[in-house]
Amino acid sequence: MSQVAVDRLIELLDLEAIEVNIFRGLSPDVDRQRVFGGQVAGQALVAAGRTVERGVCHSLHAYFLRPGDVKKPILYHVNRIR
Repeated sequence: MSQVAVDRLIELLDLEAIEVNIFRGLSPDVDRQRVFGGQVAGQALVAAGRTVERGVCHSLHAYFLRPGDVKKPILYHVNRIR
């Protein structure tokens, strides 16, 4: 993997903090009809990880119910249950 690709991935996963427990993610500027599910899963994991002070993720489960629009940002609302 080239350094350019790694830099783009890191940029894609660097979410904007909007409020406590709310983050905004963007899609890459590529010609796609919908958001790639792996992008959503990765960004959701980053959002969740930014709400805890210690520990690591040991499991991730996801359901994709609707296609995402690549032209709109994705808002991630994290519910802290512990």
